[in-house]
Amino acid sequence: MFFRDLKMKPTTIDVTFVEARLPVHMGHRDASTVFGDPLNRQLAAAAMGTLTKVRAHEAGPDDICGVTLHLGLRDASRASLETVASMLDFLHAPYGSSIRRADGGEPVVFGVAEGLEISVDSALAPDGAGRRDFAKMCSDAMKGLAVNRGWTRRADKTVFYFYGESVRSMQDRLSEAFDAHPILASARARRLA
Repeated sequence: MFFRDLKMKPTTIDVTFVEARLPVHMGHRDASTVFGDPLNRQLAAAAMGTLTKVRAHEAGPDDICGVTLHLGLRDASRASLETVASMLDFLHAPYGSSIRRADGGEPVVFGVAEGLEISVDSALAPDGAGRRDFAKMCSDAMKGLAVNRGWTRRADKTVFYFYGESVRSMQDRLSEAFDAHPILASARARRLA
């Protein structure tokens, strides 16, 4: 018998399809890289299931306003859904996120991060280097408080998205940074709904 003559035995794994919805603004960031890939690694490590699809909902070009993660779980009990929710919380899932079986059922609502939108005149961040510099300045000001979720352009503004545990703390740190840089006096920060 030759190796080429060997036949694989078909194997099936029973999974229940589950959807996790995250109301996250991400700008230009890749939802698969930010949420999908890390979650899939966590699911595989825990032998819970797999990610089957990542769907980003766009408000416009390069302006993600929500993400749906489609999963196949070996066990879709409430305890398992809560475990997946805690995995997503580790990835800074925003408040108002939910996970439920695709065929219905009561959702598990979760989330640990509040969103902050910072808008500046596009002249202050006219190109990639300017956007990187501004995002780094904001990230440095909010170090340990927030994660950067990307940027997008709207009319004559460039909008940056940050998520952290407290919008108030993020705004306080940013106001100190903005005060230290008078050119940023026109920057506006507001809580995301």
